[in-house]
Amino acid sequence: MHPILAQRRLLGLYLVAWTPLAAVLALMLVLSGGSSWAEAITLAVPLLTVYAFLCLGAWYACRALPLRHAALAKTLGSHLATAALSASVWVGLAGALAWLLDRDRLFPGARERVAGQTGPLVALGVLLYLLAVTVHYLLVAARASREAEQRALRAELSATEAELRALKAKLDPHFLFNSLNSINALIGSEPAAAREMCVRLGDFLRATLRLGELETVPLRQELELVERFLLIEKVRFGDRLQVETRVEDPCLDRLVPPLLLQPLVENALKHGIANLVEGGTVRIEIRRTNDALHLVVENPVDPEAAPRRGAGLGLANVRERLASMYGEQARLRVQAEASSFRVEAVLPATGRGRSAPSPSDEETTE
Repeated sequence: MHPILAQRRLLGLYLVAWTPLAAVLALMLVLSGGSSWAEAITLAVPLLTVYAFLCLGAWYACRALPLRHAALAKTLGSHLATAALSASVWVGLAGALAWLLDRDRLFPGARERVAGQTGPLVALGVLLYLLAVTVHYLLVAARASREAEQRALRAELSATEAELRALKAKLDPHFLFNSLNSINALIGSEPAAAREMCVRLGDFLRATLRLGELETVPLRQELELVERFLLIEKVRFGDRLQVETRVEDPCLDRLVPPLLLQPLVENALKHGIANLVEGGTVRIEIRRTNDALHLVVENPVDPEAAPRRGAGLGLANVRERLASMYGEQARLRVQAEASSFRVEAVLPATGRGRSAPSPSDEETTE
């Protein structure tokens, strides 16, 4: 559909833009045609209104005949022919209107006066049509530019979504392999603990599959995932693993990417608690300052422990996910000291969400 006809506001502005042209036509009829101002205005207003709508047809001609250097002469010739035809139709309408005014004795002699202005009217009609062609080419260019921007934006969003899916796909096996290795280690020595860990792992995977397709989840739900993860690891570590959690209540409904906090906690266990004979305490703190959400995970470390293979993969994944979703609005801070390791994810505290049904609720419904 024509962009001007599609919006009433644009149509109103378009018709207002023709008002000065009606004044020019009336002035021409008065000065060179001998018409009175009343006759000139009576002729000019309806004629210019009709011609304004007639010139809207230039939109379709401009779309069908794009400006290309190879066919420029053909394009200009087509527009000139269309302009001459449109001007001729317009002059014919002017003669018909003048005939009606003359017949009804509103303005005696109007037909002859308008007939004497055929040449200037044709020239003005051609000029106005070509002006409309110019305006419509600008509209075509503007629409093409806007569509190109939208295509680029859609491509960028698709690329970002694909990147996030790839990062998430790398994260899920990363945790699963670690859990399976832990179960394998328990099968021989503690089969009951291995079975319990399998059950808890199943619960955790059901929860992650349910939320994995979502772009964001309420922080409350992300914490529930972390609790399920810690229940799995509690089977392996026993009393060696202690957890302290401090969360500001207003933060619980804020939206965060799913599986953002879990790899930070997993990193604390794998590279911290697992290397300490006596174990230790993992501290989780979540707070809000201004418009930023702070997710902090801190754990003790063995300063004499050798670096483990794969160290930093989980943190790199989290850093890439934050960069993909929030750009420079989010960051991951890492602070390593002799006896402790601290990771802080900072992201915008935007949006509020409602938790989805828990797996137990879904089973009850089924």
